[in-house]
Amino acid sequence: MALLTSLFSMLEQRNIGGIADALGESDQSVLRGMQSSIAAVLGGIASKSENASTLGKILELAPKASGDAMWSQMARGVSDPSSPWISEGKRVLSSLFGNSEGAVTSALSAESGLRSGVTSTLMAMAAPMVIGFLGKRVRDEGMTMSGLGSLLQRETPTIRSALPVGVSDLLWPRAATMAGASPVVAQVVEREKSATRWLVPLILLALIPGLFWLFRHAHRPSPAQLTPVQAIPAPTGTANRVAPDLGNIVKPKLPGSIDLRFNTGSTKLKPESRAELNKIAADLAAYPDVHIKVGGYTDNIGSTARNLQLSQRRANTVMAELVGKGISPNRVTAEGYGEQNPVADNATTAGRALNRRVSVTAAYE
Repeated sequence: MALLTSLFSMLEQRNIGGIADALGESDQSVLRGMQSSIAAVLGGIASKSENASTLGKILELAPKASGDAMWSQMARGVSDPSSPWISEGKRVLSSLFGNSEGAVTSALSAESGLRSGVTSTLMAMAAPMVIGFLGKRVRDEGMTMSGLGSLLQRETPTIRSALPVGVSDLLWPRAATMAGASPVVAQVVEREKSATRWLVPLILLALIPGLFWLFRHAHRPSPAQLTPVQAIPAPTGTANRVAPDLGNIVKPKLPGSIDLRFNTGSTKLKPESRAELNKIAADLAAYPDVHIKVGGYTDNIGSTARNLQLSQRRANTVMAELVGKGISPNRVTAEGYGEQNPVADNATTAGRALNRRVSVTAAYE
């Protein structure tokens, strides 16, 4: 399993909910902020992957606790500026990003919509979590620092795709442009351009007759090539003709909306809905221009406020599952609507079961 996917899978809803309550933010915003922070910290480490000695020093900063123990302590101390866990995380961030820490924080804040102070806190939580995870991976697999560096380099494209462009550029500065090349290089390029200056026009002139012939013959359809619309003329006197729907031809054939089901009071998907979720993830991977809206809903059992919160957590669950399968969080919007928009009668057991759902709707850029 990819490093980023494994780290995202550690973001359990109960922990996200507790952190969101402590920070006074929505579960959805905190989930996005944590995912971006994890990607940024992992990216900061990956950008140093060619130096085994540096990787070793970074892993030495890992906290002793890990997993649920670390999560619970960080969640309890998130509202306390003097929390040792948050202080430890900030020390790691300073070592990892140096003078670029403020720029990284600003970029993540802009993407998640969170205040800069909240983003800084989430990054401080993510840092020891990521380093602890990598340290455990190294110990469990008997991995050397060179081996960890190779692993990080292989996964760098995936990590970079999860980051805002500004952060990616800070961690992996782009190569110098040709304008900054040395005079010797510039002279070599100029000579090559001079030597081939007349070659391209001559080739184009030679190709013109062939292209003209191809153009004329390519636009002369034979009867066998005619579509039904071309081959069968409309009846004489027909006033209105219906144009063919070309939209369905050029767009990916993704469902307009898919409903995923849950048990009463639960944020855990039913088995049959998990299969549907896998299909959605596969479709999104195949069509990178497609974004989705994930809407969470409940039946009418329980209070309105509780149902609204439950619906948001159901939507967040689906979003986290998709992100865990490699879908960028920038392509997914999750929102809970509680008891609104029932698709069946809440007076029946079967109707309530249908209303406990998350609707996934596709949108094209």
